[in-house]
Amino acid sequence: MKRRVRLCMKDLFHQDVVEMIERETRKYQIWSIEDPSDPDFDEAYQILWDCFGPHGEMERKEAIHAFLRDDPFTPEPSGTFMRYFLLVARGPDGRLRGVRDGTVLINPAYSPDLCVIYLAHIFMMPEARGTVLSYWLRIAPVELAMQYLADLHAMGKITLPAPSAPGKYFGMNLDLAAEVEYFTPEERLSWQRILFYGRGGFDAINPRHFPYRQPDFRDPELIRATGNQPAPFMVLVRRMGRERQAQLPIDEARALMRLLYDDFADHVAPHLLENSLQLVLDRLEERAKRKSFVELLPLPTGARDLHRLKPLFRYNVFNKYYPNTPDVRGYLNSGIRERVLANPRYLDEELARIARELEARPPFVYGSRDRNATWEGTPITPGSEPPPPTDGADAGGADAAEITRDVPAPSSSMVPR
Repeated sequence: MKRRVRLCMKDLFHQDVVEMIERETRKYQIWSIEDPSDPDFDEAYQILWDCFGPHGEMERKEAIHAFLRDDPFTPEPSGTFMRYFLLVARGPDGRLRGVRDGTVLINPAYSPDLCVIYLAHIFMMPEARGTVLSYWLRIAPVELAMQYLADLHAMGKITLPAPSAPGKYFGMNLDLAAEVEYFTPEERLSWQRILFYGRGGFDAINPRHFPYRQPDFRDPELIRATGNQPAPFMVLVRRMGRERQAQLPIDEARALMRLLYDDFADHVAPHLLENSLQLVLDRLEERAKRKSFVELLPLPTGARDLHRLKPLFRYNVFNKYYPNTPDVRGYLNSGIRERVLANPRYLDEELARIARELEARPPFVYGSRDRNATWEGTPITPGSEPPPPTDGADAGGADAAEITRDVPAPSSSMVPR
């Protein structure tokens, strides 16, 4: 008889972790495409277009061409500096394994110490899913943002709060921002994506005060023929170094929204943006009459905290917080209303089903012995048992360890988790 041994991450020495990740990462190379003439451009764009283009969620090719050729050191009329990035990852055989694009956004007039990294699109080839590469493509843009901030400061375009402290992001508040569809049980990808970002330190901005809609990126002729159809999405943020904070200052939320829409204004007609932008700004203004912040809703990381999906349930969110638009009506009339009304426990039962699937693959690497003891069957003290293992399956189904983050203890101005 034998028993599989579980492993605690805290027992590894710091250099052990570095070496382990280096070995896993060595086979991949991540490259930044700097010009549309790059031989990788067409293949990378086509990968993103095939995934996001049919749903009106991907910019047209001519727009991406313009992004890459624009001078990132010349601000937009609003004063926003924008640095578009298109990253490709290759495997040991030289073939593409993943593509990521987005924009680094700074506007001192909106917020002098805020830098937003908009994570627009990511696609992982099937053979790379569940590998370390998906995590690197999520944070690789931070390296580009640091160089961009340093260059802007050196040119006198912006003033960094701490220009000699790159390890502290030059004193800037760095926000990673991503758009994700609201949770609905019948779409497996919706909860897989949310788990992926939840394990990466992201929170959702409460849609009650931030009913965000991604603009319609389709061809203008098609929009004229069918009408403007912005997509209701939630905005996820990882406030780097401030992940324990459960509140987002309204000023920061307002600046984040303006920066995102400055990015869109480069390729979407202003009249197609105004309603969606103003909807959020008006909600934030109403909230500001009572509070100085909006809530950040924690995302689930595994089977044990799937209840965090409840306030992000698409059916409830669309009914409560979004205007009666074609996208909203289409979903509400898809049969979901009938299922919910016929079974008051519909959501609870669906969450239980997802939990069972996640629990089918227990992890054998865990973050902290204080949070989850490794031994089984031996009470620590009479009458008490060690807690059961938390789930560690990643969004793609691969085992993943929960690594505790070194975050500062909350100060009096921080609301901890």
